[in-house]
Amino acid sequence: MNRIEKKRLVQFIFLTLLTTLIIQTTFNGINQLTTRSIIAEQGVLSGHDIDDRLYVIKGLEESDGSVVFTIETDQSLSVVVHNLTYPHDLLIDGVSVTTESDGYHCFQVSEGDTTVELSGIGVEHSFFFVSKTNTMKDYLELRTLINAFMLFLHLLVLIGCLIALYTGQFRRVSTILLIYVLSSMIKGINLGEFSVIENALGMSLASYHVIDGITTAINNILPIYVLLLLFDIHLKKPFLVLLGLLTIPFLVFSQNLLVQFQVGHMIVSIMVLSMTILILAYGYVKEKKAALAIMILRSVFLVFSTTYLTVIRSAPPISNLVFFFNYAYLGATIYFIGILGVVIAFYLRHNRDLAIKEKEYERVMLLKGLGHDLKHPVLTAKLNNQFLLEGDLKEAEKESVEITLKALGRLDKMIENINDYFNQPNKPSMSEATSLKSALKRIEASHKNQSDHLLVIRYSNEDCLININPINFNRIIDNLTDNAFKYNTADKTVIIAYDLSEEDVLITVEDRGIGLDQHEHQKVFDIFYRGEENRSIEGLGIGLSVVKQLVESAGGKIWVHSQKHVGTIFSMRFPINKS
Repeated sequence: MNRIEKKRLVQFIFLTLLTTLIIQTTFNGINQLTTRSIIAEQGVLSGHDIDDRLYVIKGLEESDGSVVFTIETDQSLSVVVHNLTYPHDLLIDGVSVTTESDGYHCFQVSEGDTTVELSGIGVEHSFFFVSKTNTMKDYLELRTLINAFMLFLHLLVLIGCLIALYTGQFRRVSTILLIYVLSSMIKGINLGEFSVIENALGMSLASYHVIDGITTAINNILPIYVLLLLFDIHLKKPFLVLLGLLTIPFLVFSQNLLVQFQVGHMIVSIMVLSMTILILAYGYVKEKKAALAIMILRSVFLVFSTTYLTVIRSAPPISNLVFFFNYAYLGATIYFIGILGVVIAFYLRHNRDLAIKEKEYERVMLLKGLGHDLKHPVLTAKLNNQFLLEGDLKEAEKESVEITLKALGRLDKMIENINDYFNQPNKPSMSEATSLKSALKRIEASHKNQSDHLLVIRYSNEDCLININPINFNRIIDNLTDNAFKYNTADKTVIIAYDLSEEDVLITVEDRGIGLDQHEHQKVFDIFYRGEENRSIEGLGIGLSVVKQLVESAGGKIWVHSQKHVGTIFSMRFPINKS
């Protein structure tokens, strides 16, 4: 991992931790400021002083799977029991009351003493809110509006996914997001926030845990698949299938077996959070061109998911926020917002890359046409100047023709590189074998006429054969040495050396030129790439792309080590032809 990659990774981790800390502090602050509590002392709640504000009842103690308390009041009050997602029995003054929703149940308390008893396995996860009867209705309407708004957001994205699928754009992302949004909508309905829809779909307390387990598993797993897709990380299918087969059943069965301890959710949450962090970290290291804006957008997902898993789910549940925001549905919505941030980042990057590719395609087509059209005129000009050079010319005229021939030679080399780049992928790889020592001797002889350039070749006593056409090998070395001489400002010396092993040969081309920054090491092989400091030096940025193609077509590998103002070493490794 280089310095730039480490810097990006540190930025990502710092940004995520800072944002999570800010959200956690803000959430806890809002929780404290908005929560008004009233204490039930020794199982008796005095309702004489309760006003139009919403109060959460504290001081209730659970004993043998039941909570019992008495309300003493001289006014009409309404009490809401929150979270009834387990088999329970609610008694008001000893009379059993039927609850129609898993999310909450509201009942009215008249003047006098009223005894309330709630029993069942999981009663410790339920809590009570109280207010005046005429204002509790307004609070419940506000709760419904908030949850309906979250459902409306999901519906908008659902419509967007259907449109994207209809138009055929980003089918994989749209399909995954479609499943995710449907899962979150079903979770909100399953939680009892929309009793009319819940009853219409036939949902009940008996099916609650199964549906909640499946939707929780989908909401945890699908974002991981989206991250893998957007970062173009390809994992083996057995691993992905195993993840789904293990996680979904585990969550479904843990809903019933471990609901009172929430152990199942905790294990899955830790696993999902760890995988998300690893994928995002690997994605940032892999994407060397990721801009800070993209990093911020993609961090949104981890920040929101982390906030839900570590802040909201582990926060004190007895608060007024719980009344207005069902935490499970809020968590699904938070995941939903986070994954939208990831998809937005993907679209932004996709559009940016598409614009770059369109410009590159225009340049490619222009160069392809020029490479074809200029070949014949340049060849004609070279032949005519060579013919003039053989005639009776004055010294100044002869020097002028020689300069012209050198310029035409450089232009001809550029045209050859252009044609090689476009034609090489269509050519079958050569099966010929080239003697390395003989090829290097021919290259050394051809450079002797260049008096201002010094080419040093360090020969080994041994020779070997490599599977490459001699012309292609000569072109590789010629491009590398020509590149080295062009960017060599002081000591115009290039050193070629090779080292033999049993299986392959390592060839290095070294110069002491201006060097490259670390972030340029991979970019130098991209077509048209030229460093900012090299704009004034002639060239098209194609030579090294051609070299990479030729090396890889022969089964070899090429890489570069360079240091700014020190020098550059291009290394190539070719398999040896033992026959």
